[in-house]
Amino acid sequence: MSRDTGGVAVRVLEREYVIAASGEQRDAVLASADYLNERLRELRRGGRVVGNDRLLVLVALNVVNELLQERSTRLDRSAALERLSALEGRLTAALRTLEPTPHSG
Repeated sequence: MSRDTGGVAVRVLEREYVIAASGEQRDAVLASADYLNERLRELRRGGRVVGNDRLLVLVALNVVNELLQERSTRLDRSAALERLSALEGRLTAALRTLEPTPHSG
């Protein structure tokens, strides 16, 4: 994979594609292409998929499935953190009611 002044040149399934990307996006584009190629090689090694189109669609579906699972996990964690924060607030409020109040006298 090479870099081109107009974008980033990546090779996927023996074809080169030039992807428009700013300087800060180039590394991410190259890393994405590397990840895609590795996933394609893994699926191809399995030997059950014939044809590049089918191979690309199956890898895309697998990657999107991973993304959706990660999002779901992140949302679940976020919701758990919100519940814990609310519980902490209630516990703190309850503990304040148990603290002795200063007596004037």
